[in-house]
Amino acid sequence: MKLITEHSSKTVRANESDFNYAVQVTRVILRMIGVWPISRFASNAERIAIRLQNVLCYFLFAFILVPGLLLIFLKERDFKRRVRLMGPLLNCWMGCMKYSLFIYYANEIQSCLEQARQDWQSTINWIDRKTMLSKARTGRKFAIFSAVFMYVGGLSYRTIVPLSKGRMLTPMNTTVRALACPSYFGKFDEQASPAYEIVFTLQFFAGLLTYSMTCGAAGLAAFFIMHVCGQLSVLIGKLQRLNDMTEPEDRAVATLMADIVEHQIRVKNFLTQVEEAMRFIWLVEIVGSTVLLCLTGYYVIMEWESSDSTAMLTMSVILTSFIISIFTNCYVGQLLTDQSIKVGLTTSTMNWHRLPHKRARTLILIMAVSNIPAKISAGRMIEMSLPTFSNIIRTSMAYFNLLRKFIT
Repeated sequence: MKLITEHSSKTVRANESDFNYAVQVTRVILRMIGVWPISRFASNAERIAIRLQNVLCYFLFAFILVPGLLLIFLKERDFKRRVRLMGPLLNCWMGCMKYSLFIYYANEIQSCLEQARQDWQSTINWIDRKTMLSKARTGRKFAIFSAVFMYVGGLSYRTIVPLSKGRMLTPMNTTVRALACPSYFGKFDEQASPAYEIVFTLQFFAGLLTYSMTCGAAGLAAFFIMHVCGQLSVLIGKLQRLNDMTEPEDRAVATLMADIVEHQIRVKNFLTQVEEAMRFIWLVEIVGSTVLLCLTGYYVIMEWESSDSTAMLTMSVILTSFIISIFTNCYVGQLLTDQSIKVGLTTSTMNWHRLPHKRARTLILIMAVSNIPAKISAGRMIEMSLPTFSNIIRTSMAYFNLLRKFIT
């Protein structure tokens, strides 16, 4: 009895460790900006600290958006310059929208995380656990890959590009220092020291917040969807065990089929919960990134024409990071659909004729449900798949060509 208890506790610890491994990268990023769901066991001090963190983050968003909009509508008259300023503002606005949606849907996201944790804790079979770990490792790699490109490109734009320009002489014969996000503060002179250094630092942290929001959203999407893929792989394993029964007994078949139906329902419910919690976050990401791809491509051409190699390289990295972010969301959605199709093929090729007649009839319902491919959508409007990714790229290029034609 003691050995069984020790083995059970070791299994629970191992599964908890695997869950933490799967969600670690995304949790670190989202905790850093204060939108990781608060545990119900958190103390009042922790809750207050997170709320203060939220207020600070909203201040950083406002520090970019308000002066930037004032510059566009009150001071800047050149349309080409206005288009140049729209990219950073749109990216910041997207980050602010996703940040607000994360806070609004915090309970739903927490519920999805708890369900994923329970799935890991209830997995006893080593083969099933290994399958889930393989899918989790894939989701973790997507999160790391997206974060590396986003942080390198984005933070380089916030630091290297303005510093490489140095002091510039304006047509009015005044010397100014470049900022990553040109702003208008009214009577406040952001060019004087130490005002310039303060503005530069706040813009850097605002950029860090915005890029963390993009990485966190992509990482959480990869974690949730790859977890569903892992659960579908476990379901395939259970179907295979039912199919491999040499002498299927009615009681054993009934027990295994009940387990399969329960698992299938749990996966469907979890996928519905994930889509309810994340659909608007994905919608903001997909729609906003389509416009940002167009604008960033235009900025690359502008920097090429001005022979600014540093800015052009940085913009190219940012463009690549946006493409990777969209690709991550669409590709994991495609993996989910492919995995659900595998479940349907497994049920369709089972040796149903070897099962007891009553149980074989029950298999019809399992086959009917399994042959409907699982799909994930952004706002229940845009299906997340590889064809959607190609449509986004084509749409962005079409708008890019229109932009070049009417502005150049």
